Amino acid sequence: MNLGVARVESTETCGVLAFPEEVDLSNGEAILDQAVGLLDSGAPALIIDLTGCTFCDSNGLNVITRSQMRATELGVPMWVVLPSRGIVRRVTDVAGLQRRVAIAPDVATAREALAAPRA
Repeated sequence: MNLGVARVESTETCGVLAFPEEVDLSNGEAILDQAVGLLDSGAPALIIDLTGCTFCDSNGLNVITRSQMRATELGVPMWVVLPSRGIVRRVTDVAGLQRRVAIAPDVATAREALAAPRA
């Protein structure tokens, strides 16, 4: 089990939460606390980056879903960056994550989307 927490980067335009290599029961709650902490500290947007994650079970999906709920409550846009293939992508596809959150192929694309004027 991986006890790693997410890597956090905060700028004036957004917070980026990069999942560790594995997300499961051992660290899911701590990562959720990091995400909610970023949102509650006033981050104007949130990007959750799963590109370095090689294993993500329902605890990782819970982090994303609950982060999205909190972001929505605060009126903060959120994007999820997913790898193009692999087990993490398959898990998120099967769970229908792309129907609930905005998905980007990389952090740069998510940043560009956040910088674009909203219609």
